[in-house]
Amino acid sequence: WNTSASGARPNPQGSFRYGQIPVTDVYRIENEPAQMIKGKMRTTLNGISYFIPSTPLKLADQFNVPGIFKLDFPNEPMNRPPKMDTSVINATYKGFVEIIFQNAATTVQSYHLDGYAFFVVG
Repeated sequence: WNTSASGARPNPQGSFRYGQIPVTDVYRIENEPAQMIKGKMRTTLNGISYFIPSTPLKLADQFNVPGIFKLDFPNEPMNRPPKMDTSVINATYKGFVEIIFQNAATTVQSYHLDGYAFFVVG
């Protein structure tokens, strides 16, 4: 491609055809009202309250430090008692992931998403 030429460029990501891109992963993430977990009131996403690890996640991933996090975040709410864990979403590399946020609490919840690109649908 001649990127020095003016005008529209080819779009390999297919951003003009969102309805035609195959979805590789779907996560329905439900925010629950605070519950008592290990003696403290904690909120959960799909029944998991985030536990801050001793090593930052990016460093643990880069240097393959075992036991810092788990790649087992559930793709939908689980019917089990809530727990504390450092569970990370294991999405498909370069995949098109659909994330559905559900808030069962009576308060507004904000989220921080870290990754390549995000498009809010509704």
